[in-house]
Amino acid sequence: MMFFINLPWQQFHGNTEGQCGTCDNNRTDDCRLPNGTVISSCEKMATHWNVSNNNSVCLPPKPAPTPAPCNKPPICQLFSMVFKDCLDIIPYEYFEEACNYDVCHMNNQYIGCASLQMYAEMCALAGVCIDWRPATNGVCDYKCDQPKVYKACGPQIPLTCDLGFNTKFISTPSPFSALEGMFWEGCYCPDGTMELIPGLNVCVNISCDYCILPEGQFKQAGETWVSDCMTCTCEETLRVNCMHVPCPTQEPVYCDADKGQMKISQAVGCCQQDICVCNMSLCQNEKQTCPLGFTPRVEPQGCCHTCVPDNVCVFNDTVYKPGVAVPKEKCKHCVCTENDSQTELGTITCSPISCQTQCPLGYEYQLVQGDCCGKCVQISCVVTSGNITHMVKPGDTWTPPNDKCVTYNCMKNGTQYIPEKIQHVCQPFFEDDCVPGTIVIDNCCPTCTLKNTSCSLYRNSTYLESNGCTTAKPVEMTACEGSCVTSSLYSMAANTIQHSCSCCQEVSTSEKKAEFVCPDGTKFTRTYIYVEKCSCYERECTLKEIPASKQRRRRR
Repeated sequence: MMFFINLPWQQFHGNTEGQCGTCDNNRTDDCRLPNGTVISSCEKMATHWNVSNNNSVCLPPKPAPTPAPCNKPPICQLFSMVFKDCLDIIPYEYFEEACNYDVCHMNNQYIGCASLQMYAEMCALAGVCIDWRPATNGVCDYKCDQPKVYKACGPQIPLTCDLGFNTKFISTPSPFSALEGMFWEGCYCPDGTMELIPGLNVCVNISCDYCILPEGQFKQAGETWVSDCMTCTCEETLRVNCMHVPCPTQEPVYCDADKGQMKISQAVGCCQQDICVCNMSLCQNEKQTCPLGFTPRVEPQGCCHTCVPDNVCVFNDTVYKPGVAVPKEKCKHCVCTENDSQTELGTITCSPISCQTQCPLGYEYQLVQGDCCGKCVQISCVVTSGNITHMVKPGDTWTPPNDKCVTYNCMKNGTQYIPEKIQHVCQPFFEDDCVPGTIVIDNCCPTCTLKNTSCSLYRNSTYLESNGCTTAKPVEMTACEGSCVTSSLYSMAANTIQHSCSCCQEVSTSEKKAEFVCPDGTKFTRTYIYVEKCSCYERECTLKEIPASKQRRRRR
């Protein structure tokens, strides 16, 4: 995101231009064009310093939208809080400005770490080393590979166990010796340890009592190890001393027990040993032929004349080792076992093949002609409802006990068995239309004994009111309520929908008297109409919206 270059003032004063500005310690003339004109925008100035190269593409940036106002990010406020010892040495305002700009435009606190790190490096160049990263609460953590750890102030060239490296790059004066007093952040070996050799991520005790082996291996002083038949030791002088692994003294070997024996030398571990072996070509004028499963005697007592049995079985002119399957009998598992005392060869033991006859749900074990074992053949569908698994054969149906509204059946398509799920749908059910206590679940759907909804006379008792006066006691009232036949049918002759409507209303009425009592104590008598009988009467059908509450009552 940024870089800086330190230039000697004596050679570069007034000799820079372009992206770095002019080297005169005056920021007001940094945005200078090639013709010498100084403008206020360094972004616009940058496009005038293109390199003449046909292979490069340098287009002017698109105008950026006006950025939204941004409060000072918390991470950018650390300059004045953490770098107190450096504020008077290196001005921090430019770095803080860059931090605010970056975090606001990128909307990411982490991007501010670059400005903090750059300022910390400038302070380190000035001799002030500050451990600033812990103040970022993990936002700017510095990761190190084990076993090294992060240190905010460490030497630029750490000591190693390589004395040649230390002498050349640390002890010997050089143009860079002035940097030795500066401390930088980085990954260093933990306290009490140092790097074994430069470039190898290995930290060892500061005593450096280690021998460095090829391929980056190392051993501690006094350690002994074996490699390629060599016993090596890391001497106290840190030099590796190796010698061949000592071999034990072997007793003399005499191969004269039989004329077919000969002595050979073979490697045993890291040492050579003499052994006696049989060489059949040494048997003079004798051609020993042994039957299958036997070999000429190899023991010291005789090499030329005796055939000794091998630990094998022989079947159909084929040799089988113990534990190996022998194809002797069909549908039996035959195995070569240990030698028999009579035949001197291994015996073949057979047992019936164990067939896997257990089949999963929905399958049946069936024999296969020509094969030793049968196979599992599907004979039904397997369906699962909740935690219940059930087998359904073709032509059968099954309703789960935990879901009466579902029925499963099984369809056979060739060799495949496909379960089919049938979901039963119940007709609309209105509990208000039922006689209380009569609701039952019939298989899947609820049913009940419906209330009498035909056109009937209903009675009730209530107080009547007139001009603020009420009856002295409840009076009996009657009303007609219930359903009558209403239909809408298509007529072929009329080629239209014909409607038939009838409604429940009174057939005969009478008048009854009731005594009213007023608040002031006065009384009077008034007559009211009393329904005696109800019936269905035909009416002309007209369109009129019926409230939902009445529709539910009349739907049944």
